[in-house]
Amino acid sequence: MGIESTNSVNQKLQSHDLGLSNKEVDFLTKFPIKFIEGNFANYIWGGYYLYAMKGMLYDKDTPVAAESWEVSGHKKYPSRILMPNGKIFTLKDLLKDRQLAELILGDAVVEHFGQDFPILVKFIDVHRHMSVHLHPSHKIAKVLGEDDPGKEEVFIVIDLHEDTENVLYLGLKDKVSRKDFETAIHREDNILDLLHKIHVAPGEIFRIPSGVLHCWTGGSIAIEIAESSDLTYRMYDFLRQRPMHIQKGLASIDYKSNQGAALKKQCKGKWETMLTKEGLDSVVTHNALRVERIRAGLNGNPVKICNRDTFEVLMGIEGAIEIMSLKEDWLVHLHKGSSLLIPAQAGDYLVRGIDQLDKNRALRISMKIPERNDK
Repeated sequence: MGIESTNSVNQKLQSHDLGLSNKEVDFLTKFPIKFIEGNFANYIWGGYYLYAMKGMLYDKDTPVAAESWEVSGHKKYPSRILMPNGKIFTLKDLLKDRQLAELILGDAVVEHFGQDFPILVKFIDVHRHMSVHLHPSHKIAKVLGEDDPGKEEVFIVIDLHEDTENVLYLGLKDKVSRKDFETAIHREDNILDLLHKIHVAPGEIFRIPSGVLHCWTGGSIAIEIAESSDLTYRMYDFLRQRPMHIQKGLASIDYKSNQGAALKKQCKGKWETMLTKEGLDSVVTHNALRVERIRAGLNGNPVKICNRDTFEVLMGIEGAIEIMSLKEDWLVHLHKGSSLLIPAQAGDYLVRGIDQLDKNRALRISMKIPERNDK
């Protein structure tokens, strides 16, 4: 049986006046939250891999799925929660309640980042070329009067389609000048010819800084992790007649960034084993995101996650894991293609591998909280 899609759940969303009982508050704050599946962005460059990965039914009339917004507080595709009594709430609406936001996100997250869910995590199926696009910095987004903030992204390649190009175009080639680029834009040339070409492989990590042009070509299946923003400026779209954002894009490009091989070296990440935590790796980010990988082999030692006081997102990327509260008051399973939000109040937990392949992996995503400078 396929997992039921969002569109097939015939329930009315609740208003901001939540009226939650104590039991419902406990359900939302003391246990992992599993969102309704099928929160898809049906962009034209997507395919059907995300349906298959999630065990959802589809046919030739099903819209393609380019992105699955796994844990989202963004107004465009907010994650939805089905309550035990059948009511449905969006994560965005739940967090409007300050007390509930502190219980789910953690006091420190609310203090430093506000009540909106601060990150956006997605599974991506690049079945056809994306547009050539970029994301502005926070500063430029504010100058341009945008509602969303700027952003930089972390992409983790998890699989590739067969017989496809599997390329990331990232930034300008060496010796391509600002004048060369702007001339090509105004002539409506295919600007891929001016970008640095990188062949990608499963397991590779790329940080996409704000202000840097990029384009994923058909073939890559990835995870995207970023601040909660949908701010994208398209600069070239292969004559597909979608809206373009040339002037805003030109105002947002970081012409001082590295180019070519130097930019690739700067942006290509790798997992670093954490010396103090067996089974946990981290990747360097240059914003408030904390991205880690949990390795839970079938016969290896379980991984304990302790001293928690902020939310965490867990995404299954390989095999399957079992996640159990150290107080033994909840237990959930996480498979490749599924995600959970672990509220701040849900307590410490233990991760075990359960897939017989003995290669079980999950991403753990949270926030870096700035240190206090009390004087």
